[in-house]
Amino acid sequence: MGNITSATIIKRVILLSQKLKGYLFLFLTIFLFSTFEIVGHTLTSIDTAFVNAFRFFVGGLVLLPFALYHMKKEGTKLSGKDYLWLFLLGLLNAVFSMNLLQFSLKYSPASTSAILFSTNPIFVALFSSLLLREKPTPNQIIGILLGILGSFFVTGGMQTDNIIGPLLSLGAAALFGLYTVAGKNLTVKLGSLTVNSISFLFGGAVNWLFLFVNNQSVWQINANNYLRLLYLGVFVTGLAYYAFFTGLSVLDTTAGSSVFFAKPVFASILAWIFLDEPITWNKAVGIVIILIAMRFVMSSSKSKQSEEA
Repeated sequence: MGNITSATIIKRVILLSQKLKGYLFLFLTIFLFSTFEIVGHTLTSIDTAFVNAFRFFVGGLVLLPFALYHMKKEGTKLSGKDYLWLFLLGLLNAVFSMNLLQFSLKYSPASTSAILFSTNPIFVALFSSLLLREKPTPNQIIGILLGILGSFFVTGGMQTDNIIGPLLSLGAAALFGLYTVAGKNLTVKLGSLTVNSISFLFGGAVNWLFLFVNNQSVWQINANNYLRLLYLGVFVTGLAYYAFFTGLSVLDTTAGSSVFFAKPVFASILAWIFLDEPITWNKAVGIVIILIAMRFVMSSSKSKQSEEA
């Protein structure tokens, strides 16, 4: 009996340590993701396309060794069709979505952009019902409506003097949601590390091509900004995504999605500390409503997964 009890205790300790490891990686992800808008807000004098060209190309290179190891381990081979889809995903995320988000920082406080971009799980639910023909549940519908209401509070009622930035942030969130849904099948086939690494490299290259075609400088790094750009590329894009996938490897996807639950709170606090952006009453109310909205969406997703199981 003693041996059985000892073995059970050891197994539980190992399981607990694995879960703790997963949550620690997700906590790191939350923190790194929450700093993007803070650092990006200090780089608005640089061309938006260059910020994302450098950020995603470097981030893709950071993830590439892990992606290659995963492909070798699983015996995965990419077809021409796979490369085409990875290229299109790179356009959706690194070119369209992230350029809108970076551009929104020229017109909105960093915390506002961060909060509105965090509504992307709501768009994931919306696009899943439209494109994957996954019938929306009552909880998802409630979540989408609450997300709209929360966005209204965060932006201060969408006054004419601040409507551009919030609309760009919501556009970025919508495109990121589309990117997530569009890449779902390919992610199942190739793995998240492979999909993100290669699509990041494609997206970064396209951003650089855009600069070249428009006769803009393709190298805008100087002594004042190189550390911030490296931080965005290596930490926010490369290591944050690696930590995200590592956390998901030991926890379920619902726990992984909780990264976006906490981001509005973290980002608002960081913006208050480093950028002196006040946390107004309407922004606080909007954060709470958006968190409730995403909780409705994710609880609905969890129920679906339980029914399928």
